[in-house]
Amino acid sequence: MVRSDIELLAPAGSWEALVAAVQNGADAVYLAGKAFGARYYAANFDKEELQAAVKYAHTRGVKIYVTVNTLIADSELEDAGHYINFLYEIGVDAIIVQDLGIVKLVQDLFPNLEMHASTQMTIHNAAGAQFLKSQGISRVVLAREVSLEDIRSIRQKTAVELEVFIHGALCISYSGQCLMSSMIGGRSGNRGKCAQPCRMKYRLVDAQGKEIPYGNFGEHLLSPRDLNTIAYLPEILTSGVASLKLEGRMKRPEYVATVIRVYRQAIDRYLANPAEYEVKPREMRDLAQIFNRDFTPGYFLGNQGADLMSYKRPNNRGLFLGRINKVSPDGKLVTLRLAENLAVNDGIEIWVSKGGRQGSTITKLWVHGQPVHEAEAGQEVTIEIPGRARAGDRIFKTHDARLIARAQESYKNVNAEPKIPLKMTVRVTQGQPLSLIAEDERGNVVRVKTSFIAEKAIKRPLTAEVVKEQLSRLGNTPFNIGEFDCQIEGEVMVPLSELNNVRRDAVACLEELRQSLFGRKPVDAWVISQYLERNTERRQIRKKELSLAVAVGEIKSGLAAVEAGAQRLYLYTAPFRSQRNQTGTIHALLKSAAENRCELVIALPRIWHQREAERMEKLIKQYEVLGIQGYLVGNIGTLQLLRDLGVTKQIYADYPLNVFNSLAIKLLEGQEGITSITLSPELTFEQIASLVLSQETQLECIVHGSLPLMLSEYCAVGALLGGRTAEKACSKPCLQGKYGLKDRLNLIFPLEMDENCRMHVYNSKELCLIEELEHFHKTGITSLRIEARKNSHEEIKFITGIYRQALTGFASGALEKDDLTRLKEKLEQKNSAGFTKGHYFRGVL
Repeated sequence: MVRSDIELLAPAGSWEALVAAVQNGADAVYLAGKAFGARYYAANFDKEELQAAVKYAHTRGVKIYVTVNTLIADSELEDAGHYINFLYEIGVDAIIVQDLGIVKLVQDLFPNLEMHASTQMTIHNAAGAQFLKSQGISRVVLAREVSLEDIRSIRQKTAVELEVFIHGALCISYSGQCLMSSMIGGRSGNRGKCAQPCRMKYRLVDAQGKEIPYGNFGEHLLSPRDLNTIAYLPEILTSGVASLKLEGRMKRPEYVATVIRVYRQAIDRYLANPAEYEVKPREMRDLAQIFNRDFTPGYFLGNQGADLMSYKRPNNRGLFLGRINKVSPDGKLVTLRLAENLAVNDGIEIWVSKGGRQGSTITKLWVHGQPVHEAEAGQEVTIEIPGRARAGDRIFKTHDARLIARAQESYKNVNAEPKIPLKMTVRVTQGQPLSLIAEDERGNVVRVKTSFIAEKAIKRPLTAEVVKEQLSRLGNTPFNIGEFDCQIEGEVMVPLSELNNVRRDAVACLEELRQSLFGRKPVDAWVISQYLERNTERRQIRKKELSLAVAVGEIKSGLAAVEAGAQRLYLYTAPFRSQRNQTGTIHALLKSAAENRCELVIALPRIWHQREAERMEKLIKQYEVLGIQGYLVGNIGTLQLLRDLGVTKQIYADYPLNVFNSLAIKLLEGQEGITSITLSPELTFEQIASLVLSQETQLECIVHGSLPLMLSEYCAVGALLGGRTAEKACSKPCLQGKYGLKDRLNLIFPLEMDENCRMHVYNSKELCLIEELEHFHKTGITSLRIEARKNSHEEIKFITGIYRQALTGFASGALEKDDLTRLKEKLEQKNSAGFTKGHYFRGVL
């Protein structure tokens, strides 16, 4: 059953976009301040603008959500705390968060402030939503990869509100799980600075780096189309979600105005008559015209394969106008038959066969040789163009002047603003003040009176018409007069200025009532500072010997790592498809681990959707009867699932949980069973050293190996070589060999596909910090990890052996700097792509 109060949530990266969203029918708007928001490069709002935004929106019955959805370092926690205190005081309706540390801070200091979990938290199952509910989260923004079927199932299993994206740009990676921009360009998506490497050009290559032919797809192999679900609104509206979210804080206000208007009309039309819902052609054209990379329903209907992607164009393509059928001898004029209307001042782009694309604005337009201002679809027109074009070249309309003007009219013209009707009741009696009762649609009621006492009229007695005319002068306010009742006893006189005064007083009082929220009082700044001082205090910890952990993808590799000196082994539950033919048994690995005093920890899947929940439960129960030490957990849902199953073994929190500060550590320490936490690979040595080091919880860092930069439900190999589309299954070419993506700098990013056909995009260079063991030791870190899931067992044995030698020598004090250099040179001899030190020195702040 569909909710009648379902929310339409709009983006706003500027004040004009906020007004555009409100004026076109948004129920709520999400925006950011100048810091801690995941769209760093948007204009965003300073503190005065944030306060004005809350006042403006609340007066008009619209909610404001502020994004505080980046990872935050210890050095920023105090500023973040005071910023959240400001948001709390001015009455924002909720904050949107990613960082577990911010979740704890708000839990402890601002329990009455509503929190929404950002899509950056990668919530894709009911267990994850339930865990966050237990931590004070009232709404979860689901990962974009969640299907409608899973949304319904999640809705049935948790009481937390669900929010989904329904329109706009898509990330190719699971949000919150992408390190690509960070590791190759230093601009972290987890800090709101994504450089969008997914929109760049790549070529598919084999294991030897040779380019593979894959048809006429194009070169933007990681660039998705834009999400558009207007045709599927009935299914989404009946899935149980509470909020429909549109992407676009980097978009201009005309985009916000158009998209919100179209979806508002469509939603209202469905709610009024569900049985006859249909999308109007004009709506689809407006959505496509304002911005599109071609459209997709995303993952709502399942994996779309190649149909998800915009391989040939990573930016706005506009609407197809037609193909050139004639070019004038001088090349300045072209003729085409229009597939869409075209007018003077519209913008076009010609996709020329040679020389790329050429853009221009229509200044002259001819039909049958006669100049016209506009032409309709189906007519043959002649236009001027820049540069050279040929017959057969395609032309697209990228700017519709009328559509833009309509959008601007909606937020620039005060008179176009939808008004809130007020019920006004006026009573006038000689010898008494005039009284006015004003009531809005929410039931807010104000009573005001004139300071003037009504007198007997000598010439022109007051009339109801005059009273209504004066009270109707509501000007720039969001109100107008609805019901009006005026009773005047006898012939009385009240100055018009007094009528104006009571009107202004009534409006001011109503605005104040509509803006009020919970009567919040800010938390004392001293309380925030003391809280952070207690929770981020650097403890004096005795430095311990560094231990070595190794993460592997299959049993044979695990045996190699144990024999070479691993003290903890993380074994993933299923190998990559390229490793399927390797052999070994879990019992042999258990035996070897016991003999070599190595902990055996099962690495549970980083992603598992609701439809996979039953399989996850069976998997955990199978391992529960074995002698493993515990589980490596990379998503919040798995924490909750282990809790629900009553698992008592140790839990090792993995780096995809994005632990970036002391408060995040505190929150995880408070979860039963967690004994180790692997920190975010985006932290520097200096930041790691500043974290609280708990005597109960071991902290781990990744010291060596290939890091997956993206984890994607989309598989480039399956789409390009395996023929996978929305309608066609994949032929599984990943079973035949290994593949990679080559970028414009000829760097190759290896690809691995897992048992669920999810694609892991690995860094072109391996992490190698063997020369920096002293840095790790000084921070107080006690465990170092080699990330080797994609490596062969021979490579793992070699790398683990080198690090075992280094750590043993380091612990004994017998290892010199030159020895470490020689060990690194040995590693380099086996690595042709080169090494990186990641963010341990450069960071992402």
